[in-house]
Amino acid sequence: MSHRLLVAQRAARAAGKILAAKLHDARDIHYKGKRDIVTDADYAADRAIKETVLARFPDDKFVSEEGDLEEHKRLWAQAGASDDLALWVVDPLDGTTNYARTLYAFCTSIALYRAGQVQIGAVYDPITRELFSAERGRGARLNGKPIQVSATRSLEDAVFGVEWGRALKMRRRSARVLVPMLQRVMVARTFGSAALSFCHVAAGRMDAHVHLSLSPWDVAAAALIVEEAGGRVTMPTGTAWTVHSKEYVATNGRLHATILRYFR
Repeated sequence: MSHRLLVAQRAARAAGKILAAKLHDARDIHYKGKRDIVTDADYAADRAIKETVLARFPDDKFVSEEGDLEEHKRLWAQAGASDDLALWVVDPLDGTTNYARTLYAFCTSIALYRAGQVQIGAVYDPITRELFSAERGRGARLNGKPIQVSATRSLEDAVFGVEWGRALKMRRRSARVLVPMLQRVMVARTFGSAALSFCHVAAGRMDAHVHLSLSPWDVAAAALIVEEAGGRVTMPTGTAWTVHSKEYVATNGRLHATILRYFR
């Protein structure tokens, strides 16, 4: 296990400890958009992650959901121009609305982007104390033990994860594409945390997840974890995902071709 993966795991747990401690506290809630909120816990967890990483790797950089968009553009450009830059892609609290309503489906997501790819991913659920992690080419683990995707081969037997998105336009598109598919699956689940849902696919608890409106920090870590657990992640076109993809299909691999047909 690399030093950076160990630090990512340590940072994820540090952030998760803060989230758990603040869960039942009175909190300040701010609106970034009509249906997009941020809490004081987001910022506290974000600081904990950066402090943990920078204590060991002071030259590393960050793009975070709670960061500055112009700074993000500059850092992405630098990362594209240099294979040496270590860029951490961070969502200190994925599932903020759940957290604000004390719904127990949220997590911390941390990925390391370097040399044009996500190299490391760590996703921590502070409620269950489950730490999902992966390093490119070295498999995926849950609390240190190897995990793998399910063997489900038919939609009729599938536990299917879906998120509808915030914008009404995206909800309509998601419904148009997904409702015909959802009529076939055994059961559908919406967690309100894409990173957690992807990790449940990686662990074989769910068989697929589709989300059509994501940012890099939402899914960079979890997409790698799914792939390293033996699953498949692409865009709905079947094109390989990148850290800048907006639309994702994550499956156990066996269901992938069937699901992609619904997007044609």
